[in-house]
Amino acid sequence: MVEAIKVEGLSYSYSDGTAALEDVNLTINEGEKVVIVGPNGAGKTTFFLHLNGTIKNPTGNVSVFGRSISDMRIEEKIRQVGVVFQDPDDQLFMPNVFDDVAFGPINMGLDEKEVKRRVHVALSKVGLEGFEERVPHNLSYGQKKRVALASVLSMEPKVLVLDEPTANLDPRSRADFISLINDLNKRDGITTIIAMHDVNALPELADRVYVLNRRIVAEGSPREIFSDWELLKTNNLEAPDVFKLFKVLNCFGYSSDDLPLSFDEAVEVLTKTIEGREGHVHLHIHEHTHKEISDLMQFYNHHRQKKTD
Repeated sequence: MVEAIKVEGLSYSYSDGTAALEDVNLTINEGEKVVIVGPNGAGKTTFFLHLNGTIKNPTGNVSVFGRSISDMRIEEKIRQVGVVFQDPDDQLFMPNVFDDVAFGPINMGLDEKEVKRRVHVALSKVGLEGFEERVPHNLSYGQKKRVALASVLSMEPKVLVLDEPTANLDPRSRADFISLINDLNKRDGITTIIAMHDVNALPELADRVYVLNRRIVAEGSPREIFSDWELLKTNNLEAPDVFKLFKVLNCFGYSSDDLPLSFDEAVEVLTKTIEGREGHVHLHIHEHTHKEISDLMQFYNHHRQKKTD
């Protein structure tokens, strides 16, 4: 496998001396979909700004396709790693959509014909053909997110970094944006690295998950991460709603080798279970049921209490 991103011994402190990252080590292979989760203040955004060299840091090393990011010129960095921020208004500042999407290619020194081609291709990929003369300020939030993504895609990066891509989107826009990210990964072969709190969307966007809390505290598949109750509790993380529902069903006697993480998986698992049990799923209450449910509720209430503290 080709290593797209390799981070070794990365540490960073803010100007007031507060540690943001502590000896971070991870490897992401070309074509992977990796999600990074962690509590607020865990250092996710700071970590992302190291991946494209926005933060210059002599401590530790970030390599992109085998080359240290610190050895690359600015033009090389943005060709390799593109970062899409959580709030599109942080990226959109030009008078129209064309100028926003063209800004990167122009600053890469490309000629006018190539700039126009890249703008057209990028807007086509995000479904905004014909929006070139529109004013970004007047677009919907979901459309702004797409323009911000297009402004990064126009530089044709090999690695796409997205900070909370589903935040503040309505259900339809959220589903469309998830599909768009997956298309870019599968169709165009772009390595995707995503930070998110939206755990219900995570299973659709992740081959692997890293848990970051200033340092890397865990790594594994989504199922491995969400099955580790102590890890979730310690790092103030939630599990997908479908997964939690099936944990409750476990208390009532439902058993399955792999608990589903998404709605589609839930349909598949239930169908398989019912077909294998002559069309029925049997639930019951045994002597330990109330204690098991009480423990579950206590665990989930722990998260609610944390969020209101």
